[in-house]
Amino acid sequence: MTNQLSDFRFTVNPETTASIHDDGIVIFYTGNGRLYASNETGARIWRGVEQQLPLAAIAEEISSGHQITQTSAREQVVHFLRELERHTLIQRKAES
Repeated sequence: MTNQLSDFRFTVNPETTASIHDDGIVIFYTGNGRLYASNETGARIWRGVEQQLPLAAIAEEISSGHQITQTSAREQVVHFLRELERHTLIQRKAES
């Protein structure tokens, strides 16, 4: 991948519907009829995508919310965003 994830914001694929609960999130993708589920951390990341926050802001939220290092939080956020993108649940939006 030539472009770093930090160079992008993401938007939610309009073919998805998400339901966030205390325990996490369930995402329904009408494009393939599949359900995807994640824990509370995944739900926080999803909310950041919905708000079109930059990667650094999402990582800061995870870092402070779970009292882990910025580096660890960033790695987790990048991994999750890549998985969401791989399953076409989010789309890249180039930074202006």
